[in-house]
Amino acid sequence: MTKRSGKGFTLIELIVTVAVVGILAAIAYPSYSAYVMRGRRAQAETTLTQMAQEQERWFTMNNSYNASQSATTVTTSNGNTAYSISTNATSSTFTITATPSSSYQNDGCGALSLDNLGTKTAASDTVANCWR
Repeated sequence: MTKRSGKGFTLIELIVTVAVVGILAAIAYPSYSAYVMRGRRAQAETTLTQMAQEQERWFTMNNSYNASQSATTVTTSNGNTAYSISTNATSSTFTITATPSSSYQNDGCGALSLDNLGTKTAASDTVANCWR
């Protein structure tokens, strides 16, 4: 009779470990993706608010809104565009809109907007769910 050494893993132990890790990853990845989308949306909200403040400062100094405010983007860490932000302004009103890129469209909110009255809108969902 040969003595079996206990210095390793059996194939079954390895398969069970891989299965457990796979299940945990399958549960964690969608949560992580949703967290990343919320983070990018928060960046877009911050940028909208900053641009609205710039418009109000411009209005204070010039008695009209800046129709030529430059468009900007919110990018991911690898340089991809998450949101494109544009301004539609006249001398007495403005609306700043953050439009999500195709990979961020499925977050349920769609385009976010902020106007000169401070009205916040979301294209697809309620404002309470999309603006934090």
